[in-house]
Amino acid sequence: MKKKLTLLASIIACTLLSLTSCEKHDGINYLKSKCTAELNGQTYIDQQPYTYIFGPTHPTPFLEYSQYEATFETYLSTERGGKIAYIVRINLFVDTPEEFFLQPQTIEKIDIADADALISYRDYRQYCKDNKVSYATVNGEVIDEGTFQITPYNKTEGQIYCTNGNGTFTLQFSEGTLKGEFYLE
Repeated sequence: MKKKLTLLASIIACTLLSLTSCEKHDGINYLKSKCTAELNGQTYIDQQPYTYIFGPTHPTPFLEYSQYEATFETYLSTERGGKIAYIVRINLFVDTPEEFFLQPQTIEKIDIADADALISYRDYRQYCKDNKVSYATVNGEVIDEGTFQITPYNKTEGQIYCTNGNGTFTLQFSEGTLKGEFYLE
């Protein structure tokens, strides 16, 4: 009996905890993590319904990181739950882990091949990783230049990674300048 009560209490606690990481819009619970962006006067948003975390997809926006590299990804639509208009992927490479949080990261497009030679995306990514050159893509197009900055919440001394935070990015590409803000929780 005691085990059943403990299990029930654990289930209730987990449910309450997960619901506090949501916000409601139009009667639908959404994860608090979200990204909003503007391009040529049009506003875009990425905020996943709560049920998506149980599906086969990875909730966006998200930031995955290891000691010397990080990837931020967001799927922007004109409205919550709308058709994806822009897939933004920002790949950051640094010399020290603290750089992710101490300063804005510069993003740039570099030419690594002759005009006659074609290189694969995988080769481009590996070159950027080897040379610590941060880059980004919007719908697969490598952007010309930009910036990315994240500010972690509840960061303690000696802790170099965050589980939540907010930030901004600016990406210049063929369609204009995409300016975004995000909140991760």
